[in-house]
Amino acid sequence: MNLKKHIAVIVLALTATSSPVWSQDRQAVLSPTAHTLQGTWLVTRTAVDCITGQDILSFPAIMTFNQGGTYTGYGVPPGGDPGQGTEYGVWQREPGSHNYSNRAVFYSYTAEGDFDGRGEATEAIQLTTADSFTGTGTVQIFDADGNLIATICATSTGTRFE
Repeated sequence: MNLKKHIAVIVLALTATSSPVWSQDRQAVLSPTAHTLQGTWLVTRTAVDCITGQDILSFPAIMTFNQGGTYTGYGVPPGGDPGQGTEYGVWQREPGSHNYSNRAVFYSYTAEGDFDGRGEATEAIQLTTADSFTGTGTVQIFDADGNLIATICATSTGTRFE
């Protein structure tokens, strides 16, 4: 994979989220049983330097957390191939107030259609309101032979799509 494509693939796998949005009929404080991550979210993903914490780049994504714990998503970082933005994975509730985790995989292909590698993203997500969340995670990039070639840190913010 060339460097530009590596960065695009890494950013693609970044964990999800976007800026909090409140409507007047929503509660600012979550009830422990009334709200869940389940649903579709508009997300802003940001690649972050793992050492300095400095933002590298941001891009929009869509994340859907399905009933039963499966996940699908789509996001294409700047310079990425729009045909390679699909992600699949699982999610679950974690201990603590409104905490969740997500694990997803995506594949990369060359312009000729040959398998080029995969990315695996892991994210810790916390609902901040019934309709917003923040997340932090990492993305590991593997070449076509399964060798780890890069690890990228990420943050995200999400707003429920209704």
